[in-house]
Amino acid sequence: MRRGVPSLSTLQAFEAAARHESFSKAALELSQTHGAVCKKVNELEAQLGIALFERVRHRLVLSAAGAEYARRIRVHLDQIRRDTQELVSQHKEVQIQLAVGVTFAAQWLIPRLADFYAAHPDLRLHIMGRDQPTFFDNSSFDAAIYFSQRPWPAMPGQSLLSDGEILAVAAPCLAHGGLSVAEIAEMPWIYTRDLPRAWQSWSETAATHPIEHRGENRRFDMFVMAINAALSGLGIALLPRILIERELRNGTLLQVHPHCITNPETIYYSCPEQKRDWAPLVRFGRWLTTAINRDGAPITGAVAAAE
Repeated sequence: MRRGVPSLSTLQAFEAAARHESFSKAALELSQTHGAVCKKVNELEAQLGIALFERVRHRLVLSAAGAEYARRIRVHLDQIRRDTQELVSQHKEVQIQLAVGVTFAAQWLIPRLADFYAAHPDLRLHIMGRDQPTFFDNSSFDAAIYFSQRPWPAMPGQSLLSDGEILAVAAPCLAHGGLSVAEIAEMPWIYTRDLPRAWQSWSETAATHPIEHRGENRRFDMFVMAINAALSGLGIALLPRILIERELRNGTLLQVHPHCITNPETIYYSCPEQKRDWAPLVRFGRWLTTAINRDGAPITGAVAAAE
C-alpha cells in the first residue's frame, strides 16, 4: 500500500471476492489462482487493520466494514472501467473536420446526426460554422458544405441540391390561413443577406402586375436569423424550403401563398483533392447524398392563398 492507497490489483481481488463471497470464484473471474487472491485480501486486511471477511463454517462472509468498503470500491472501479473504455473508443473513432454554413448546420445537418452516428458509430464530425468562402490550403478542414450560386474559388465540389423552392412563410399568428397578394403587400417583409433580390423576384411573378410593397422592410444577415424573426411573428420571410422543413412539419411556420420562386443557390459538398478518396469522407459523402435525396422532396400541405 503506497501512501495509504492499496494497489489496483489488490482492490480488484477484494471486490471480486466480496461480490462472489468466494476466493475461488474471484480467482476464476480474474484468471488468477485461489492462493493469489487469498493472499491479496489477507494483505489488504493487514494493511487496513480491519477484518473485511468473516469465516463462518468454511464460508466466506463479508463483515459490516467489508460490505461498506466493497460498495465504495466498486463505484471507483466501475468509473475506472468507463473512463478506460471511453479513452479507447475515442482513439478508435475517426474525426472529420467539417466547415458548414451556420443555418444549414442548425436546421438540417444537426437534426440528422443521430441517424449518421447510428450508421457510422466509428466516425465523429467536428462541425464548424462558416458562412464565408473557406480555402482548404489555409485551414485544417477535411470538407465543407455551403450554399452558393456557383462553387467557391479553389473549392470545386459535388452539387447536392439545386433548383430548390423559396417559399413565403410566416408564423401562425400572422396567417392562420392563406394570404392574398394584397394582404402580403401590407405586411412587413423579412430580407436576408444571401437573397437580397428574392422579394423583388417574388413580387414580380406572384401576380399579373408587380406588387407594390407598403409594409416595413426588416433585414437580417443569416438565414437562421430570418427564420427566428419569422417564428417570432416579425413578418413574412422568403426562405428555402430545405432550411425550414421542421417548422413546416410542426406548423410553427406556414406557407402563406402558393407562389414559389426558384432558389438561385446550390448546396455544394467539397473536399480537398488529396482527401477525395479518404474512406471516412467517402462514407460521409454517401450518407449526405442519400439523406439529401431522401429528405429533399417538397413537404405537402402548403396553405392556399386567400381569395
